Amino acid sequence: MTETQTGYRIGVDVGGTFTDILCLDAKTQQLLSAKVPSLPGRQWRGVLNALGELGIDTAAIGVFVHGTTIATNTLLERKGAKTALVTTEGFRDTIEIGRTRRLIGGLFDIKFQRPKPLVLRDRRLEIGERVAADGTVLAELDTDALDDIAGKIGASGCEAVAVCFINAYANDGNERRAADLLSEALDGVAVSQSASVVREKGEFERFSTCVLNAYLTPVIEGYLETLSSELEGRGIAAPVSIMGSNGGVMTLSKAAEFAAGTFLSGPVGGAGGAVRICEMAGVPGCITFDMGGTSTDVALIHELTPRISHANQIDAYPLQVPQLDIHTIGAGGGSIAWVREDGTLEVGPQSSGALPGPACYGRGGTEATISDANLILGRLPHDRALSGDLRLSKELAEEAFRGLADRLGADDIVGLADGVLRVAVAKMAGAVREVSVHRGFDPRDFPLLGFGGAGPMHVFLVAEELAIPRVLIPRYPGHLSALGQLLADLRRDFVRVWGGRLATLDIGDFRQQAQEMRSQAGALLTEDGFPADRHAHDFSVDMRYVGQSYTLAVPCDPDAVELTDLRAAFGARHEQTFGHDDTASDAEIVNIRLVSRGLADKPTLAFGPEREGDPLIERRPVWFEDGWVDCPVHDRAAMRAGYQLEGPAIVEEAGGTSVVPPRWRVTVHESGSLDCVLSAEG
Repeated sequence: MTETQTGYRIGVDVGGTFTDILCLDAKTQQLLSAKVPSLPGRQWRGVLNALGELGIDTAAIGVFVHGTTIATNTLLERKGAKTALVTTEGFRDTIEIGRTRRLIGGLFDIKFQRPKPLVLRDRRLEIGERVAADGTVLAELDTDALDDIAGKIGASGCEAVAVCFINAYANDGNERRAADLLSEALDGVAVSQSASVVREKGEFERFSTCVLNAYLTPVIEGYLETLSSELEGRGIAAPVSIMGSNGGVMTLSKAAEFAAGTFLSGPVGGAGGAVRICEMAGVPGCITFDMGGTSTDVALIHELTPRISHANQIDAYPLQVPQLDIHTIGAGGGSIAWVREDGTLEVGPQSSGALPGPACYGRGGTEATISDANLILGRLPHDRALSGDLRLSKELAEEAFRGLADRLGADDIVGLADGVLRVAVAKMAGAVREVSVHRGFDPRDFPLLGFGGAGPMHVFLVAEELAIPRVLIPRYPGHLSALGQLLADLRRDFVRVWGGRLATLDIGDFRQQAQEMRSQAGALLTEDGFPADRHAHDFSVDMRYVGQSYTLAVPCDPDAVELTDLRAAFGARHEQTFGHDDTASDAEIVNIRLVSRGLADKPTLAFGPEREGDPLIERRPVWFEDGWVDCPVHDRAAMRAGYQLEGPAIVEEAGGTSVVPPRWRVTVHESGSLDCVLSAEG
């Protein structure tokens, strides 16, 4: 990946309903945007359609970053590759036994059944070899047995293999040799080696992550090859990068090798874009509220840094890779309202998706959705086209809600539409609590940043539910994830198992370990096309009290820090997170972590008005709280910095509609964002 000061920078975010594309002219700083329907099963086609809507010279594209939901959809739909597992003798059932715990949500379900492993038992093959926890080789790899295993895998028709040996994090010699020999023997079969995917303690989590990587690799590779070929056919010579779950971008080759790192590829772009919006608005953090057509994603930005988690779970499977701490729920514009068996109203997680979409889209959908509710309540126009030349049908929305009302025994579709939004808002407020209150933060201390196609329409209601007094809405809210992608740095994460009780450690050894990691990272960034003056390296250590089973990340500078500094920093972090520091207890280091970034260009991003004249478009009846209000509708493209309005009001722009309830005051910030404050009476 190379950087350029000229040409176009492209960010593409493929969502469950729409594909958003944002194009920045690096020379003029002009932004172009487009929104087209996503095409399930053919995401690359949606990307090409979005690109075609821009009308630019594709040969002038210098940077192309793509966020994709391929990994997530493949796992949720169980459409990954037929996978085999090769493991140390005696450990074939590790991925099935797990931690012997029920999943959250299954604790009180008498019908709970543990989800099946991605690799069934007859495809889990054992081999003689053994490495001790300190890395000592107790038994060399049985290569004769490996030949037999390769024959069985070949005959089974497996498309991928996960090689997971016990204690390979300490010494992966046997594991690496097995993976190399299997790659030679099994032409066309993707082979994943656990220690190269994640080199950490925790056999179940490491095995699970490696299996996920193997399961996804053929699908991701096939998609990336198709996308690259199609883009080349459009005259795009720029290298394509994929947004990673760690908040940075990956080269195509790295994404094909590390498929498990592409989960949440789209939503993490929104978190990156939110950081830039916070910088421009002069605030140190926010809670992101990214509501699209299928789901809502929320994350907490603290001190201009998104929270990172290393112990994650995707569906039923542990994923031990660095991933932005994003909480997702099935509540989007296309979420379907339905009736439970007990006769109560529910919303989502089922979605009408891109096709057929909500009933009001006129594409064949018949179920009542959140978008239909907003149209009935006057919050969306039915006589003017939205972004992508989409015209909404109020008649079809009302017909869908009459069907829902009949099933509920109701006769007021306006009240029912309002009820659907209230149910959805309660669920979305719960998601915000998950990333704030449950992490030790008060959500009232952060502005709520609303974006995504449906985010600005609901963000004020969620803010009121949580008593959050400030809301920010960026320019191009429907394309913020795409903006975050085209601004993202290339990122590589490294971890080394090292440490012990602080009293027994040598600070010189620590610095030597860190220097080796930095040298390795620098060489890889240079290979990726970034010169040394565009490298950035950030270290942290995973620490815990002796005897604890969980760790906290403590940032540090290995060249300057002392062990006493690490103990003090850990104590402060533990007190901040859990409310106490046990000063009498000894602490220990478990891992050294390094985040290395190839720094991308950071353009100015001046968001000024795009047209002259009166921002007022029209007035129309809109339902707020308990009645209809004659509501002004404003065109954001004509709203200059300093422009103010009072709620109730609606602000329309390409890719997003902001619905401002009563008691909110909106000011256009000089950065272009809408800075919205709830009055004291509210």
